[in-house]
Amino acid sequence: MRYLTKEKVLLAFVVATLIFYVFMCFTDMNPITNVTAVEANGVGVYWDRDCRNEVSSIDWGILEPRSVKNITVYIRNEGEEQIRLDLSTTNWNPPKASEYLNLGWDYIEEQRIDPAEALQVTVSLSVSRYIEGISSFSFDIVITEKDSGTALLGDLNGDEKVDHSDVLILASAFGSTPEDENWNPYADLN
Repeated sequence: MRYLTKEKVLLAFVVATLIFYVFMCFTDMNPITNVTAVEANGVGVYWDRDCRNEVSSIDWGILEPRSVKNITVYIRNEGEEQIRLDLSTTNWNPPKASEYLNLGWDYIEEQRIDPAEALQVTVSLSVSRYIEGISSFSFDIVITEKDSGTALLGDLNGDEKVDHSDVLILASAFGSTPEDENWNPYADLN
């Protein structure tokens, strides 16, 4: 009977050690909590497709090393001209957080947004597996309309060059009016 008791004690010790080890592994993962401010210039950023609930900040929740968090927002062109979008970050606190965190989105750089058009965009924050010494952070997300001052006359597809693709767009809309199915407002050079 004593022999079984020693086995039970040894088994209990092994199980307790394993539980302690697993607990230490999870607490060593450095969970990171944060909220980021969202600044929009020339565009509106919203939580809903109807553009009623404006996004002023994003709570990324608890993040772990090697994790990626995706947030869906709707970006609406608030101006009178067709635009393209630009994403940047600023005001990192602590400054070294920018070395371990990467913000991106699924917006296609050449895509143009018409006035009052709302575009669904997924913003992604990825955390490096090498992050250390950061338990919380903050930064500002800045979404603006891309500088249109460099637009080329005749660049109908927004690829910042005038080539055969633009000629094909112009040719397919040639002679059309706004009532025609093949009318393209970007090919209307009047």
